[in-house]
Amino acid sequence: MKKFFARFLVLISILALSLIPASVAMAATTQDVTITATPSYIDIANAPSTWTLNGITGSGKIAVDTIYYANPLGDTTAQTATPVDGECRFTITNTSSIATDLSVNSGDFSGGSANMTNGDSGANGATSYGGYSYFSGVAGTVVMATSGSGVGKDALAATTDIKWGAQIETQTNAWAGGSASTATMTISAVAD
Repeated sequence: MKKFFARFLVLISILALSLIPASVAMAATTQDVTITATPSYIDIANAPSTWTLNGITGSGKIAVDTIYYANPLGDTTAQTATPVDGECRFTITNTSSIATDLSVNSGDFSGGSANMTNGDSGANGATSYGGYSYFSGVAGTVVMATSGSGVGKDALAATTDIKWGAQIETQTNAWAGGSASTATMTISAVAD
């Protein structure tokens, strides 16, 4: 009888153990992964939004075959080889979330007597002007073409502001009158 009882007890134990859910004894079979999506965001603001040639420290009247600078130190004062903030009229406030490349295009003058076209080479001519952009801390200048200008500031870090300026050399021929003409410079930021 003791053998029977011992066997019965073993059988009941095996049966009881087999009824315990398998999930209790197994490892986790699923895991969650949190996905984060941070967009590349490009956003710049420029100030001031105007520039009068020879109007920073000068009279606002321009002469033929003369270079004018967007330099707070003087309209006909060239920036240094590697410009500093004090030689740059414009400030870019950069709230981009990624590094960007900056370039400046400049259109033709129209609407008055100084209707100069952009020579797209940096050189002036009989009816055309030459233009360059420059950036604080960056050696040299870059031709401002009507479109497709080269990069003036490469890999500007995210949320980093920068100052910049420009220079325009007026046409070589005399003006046909004295009324003002206007053109538009456009600074653009693209992903580096």
